[in-house]
Amino acid sequence: MNVTSLIEQLEGLVSSGTGVPATGKVLVDREKLAELVSQIQTALPADLQEAQDFLQMRENLINQALSEARRIRTSSEDEARNRVGESEVLREAHKQSDDIVAAAQQRAQRILDEAEAQATARRADADKYAESTLQKLEEELSQVLSTVRRGIDAMSATR
Repeated sequence: MNVTSLIEQLEGLVSSGTGVPATGKVLVDREKLAELVSQIQTALPADLQEAQDFLQMRENLINQALSEARRIRTSSEDEARNRVGESEVLREAHKQSDDIVAAAQQRAQRILDEAEAQATARRADADKYAESTLQKLEEELSQVLSTVRRGIDAMSATR
């Protein structure tokens, strides 16, 4: 279950709580509140794991691009060695090899740049999401704790 859904349930629990007359306070079921807080704590690592999975995907993409560049270079070098013979053929092979290597390096660099940009954007989005969720949770928990404290104080005052 995702954190947003759990927070909505927490809001529902507060909204459906029993009102304390003349105080504007609400009593909530402690067990339900504790269960929701526990579920939120469990769900947060799942969202963080999703961000970690994305970073791993980025690493795999970078490694794949580097591997492809190496393969292309090796292929070009092998082709150049096979064409050894007349000097003109050899010069042409070296030129083509260099061109292929340069093209592969440019392609690999473009892939790396794109992957880095995507990873940076997703990392920033994940950080914003996590921070926003934690701030919202902190606010809601503060409100709930404040409500609980006022309820306890009200009960103590009537005794």
